[in-house]
Amino acid sequence: MPQNQTLSTKDALYIEDMLAWNLLAAKKTHHAASACQLPALKAQLEACCQMHSQHYRQLSQFLSGTAQSSTTVQ
Repeated sequence: MPQNQTLSTKDALYIEDMLAWNLLAAKKTHHAASACQLPALKAQLEACCQMHSQHYRQLSQFLSGTAQSSTTVQ
């Protein structure tokens, strides 16, 4: 029997904050990488941007899955 995986309001708000933080970090590192002249530093900034973008996607998918499972009638 599957368990209900609903989030409390506080948990959902915290995850939304994490989404915002990761999106901002991805944007800032992307901007910094585009302005960077040093190839090694540029590569590190691009890697950091990719990491934050991946975290953003994972959190977004988690919230989408939770929203779908909480609306499913069992």
